Amino acid sequence: MGIDISQLSEAAQRQILEKLNMQKAAKKLAQQIKEEAKQTKYHSVATESHGIKFDSKKEARRYEELILLLRAGEISDLRLQHNITLIEGYTDADGIRVKPMVYKADFTYFDKSGKWIVEDTKSEITRKNRVYLNKKKLLKDKRGITIVEV
Repeated sequence: MGIDISQLSEAAQRQILEKLNMQKAAKKLAQQIKEEAKQTKYHSVATESHGIKFDSKKEARRYEELILLLRAGEISDLRLQHNITLIEGYTDADGIRVKPMVYKADFTYFDKSGKWIVEDTKSEITRKNRVYLNKKKLLKDKRGITIVEV
């Protein structure tokens, strides 16, 4: 059911067309904002490798390298997105539950000598992230684990 605006005055027709154009522009802007919101904080590009989705191309490439090392027997027990608890959860004096603090490593594995390696794929900018730096310090202090940054 459409309206024939040709019978309206020229000023009314112009007003209707301007209103329609503003609505189209608003929809286009909303779509653009929605697409920009999908971008990651550090502009990394999600990538799939071996049927696994990775947060960045760099992380996917490192996984492919680790798979080759695993097949060659250079490393063992390769794990992805391994959680390491930094601080256990607890209930405070007021009965409020405090969640545990967890560090999620990109990769963990054992090298040929049996040493456990915790590895994280980082760009120059993400290495300076305050939350990451604090968790890195806690991991070293509480667990004696040094993160290998790739």
